[in-house]
Amino acid sequence: MDLEIHEINKGLLGKRLGQKIYSPKGGLLLGMGAEIKEFHYRKIGEVGYKSVYTLNNPASDVIDCGDHVLTEKLRASAPLVLKGVFDSFLSKDKIKISNAKKELSALTDSIIREVNIKMQQAPKILDLKREKDYLYQHAINVAGYAVLIGESMQYHQLKLFDLAQAALLADFGMLYVDEAILFKPEALTPEETENMRKHTLLGFQHLGRNCFIKGLVAVVALQHHERWNGSGYPKGSVGEDVHEYSRIVALADFFDAYTSDRPYRRLHTIQQAINFIKDQDGILFDSRMVRHFLKFFE
Repeated sequence: MDLEIHEINKGLLGKRLGQKIYSPKGGLLLGMGAEIKEFHYRKIGEVGYKSVYTLNNPASDVIDCGDHVLTEKLRASAPLVLKGVFDSFLSKDKIKISNAKKELSALTDSIIREVNIKMQQAPKILDLKREKDYLYQHAINVAGYAVLIGESMQYHQLKLFDLAQAALLADFGMLYVDEAILFKPEALTPEETENMRKHTLLGFQHLGRNCFIKGLVAVVALQHHERWNGSGYPKGSVGEDVHEYSRIVALADFFDAYTSDRPYRRLHTIQQAINFIKDQDGILFDSRMVRHFLKFFE
């Protein structure tokens, strides 16, 4: 694949873009193959990208950048839809919440359909994200990767639906975390870390009590940072004490977060993520989930 990931800096000027650039509202800002000029460089930074794909060989033809588990079109439009759902879930208006649940169901179905179509293709590119939209872009990708694992485990459609919806809602509690913590460019203090970790319990409680999300779905918001060896949070649960959906989402969540730019570090490559997951097979992650996920990268 004739692409490379390039950090947003002046070195981008004159290079050809290896991906389409979208606004937070899903509109196309710059097409693939375009030469990056000063105006483009500023705009890419303004909308929040920290890295983009560029064509490694400037003279090469524009290539298809579709080797992701979800289509580019869905990855461009779905985050805004999910943001609307999250915003409505914070409302006390029962009708608004009910309508948002219908939108969430439609989005869940769309993700399952897309992963079904692309089951035989290994993910070869990353969904490079905008900083302010990270929560929603991340959730869409986690749902895609989780369904990939669920498909491999031969989940029937109802289980796939619950799994995908659980993945979409896993980080809902992040809405309760102060932005100063979410976007802090340095390591968090112990107090800030404790504050951030509360998103698991707060998300679980809100989804169950206020939005009446079924327990098997909401529990993933509580457990998706638990680890196979008990080193996770919030409870330090071990092994199969953590629900199977949560163990799947934990792996999918890690993979997408590890391969994403964050305020405190640059992204890791797909291969670096695979190597880490292999090293932590049976330690941080359930070996069964690891086996079903990594087979798509072989």
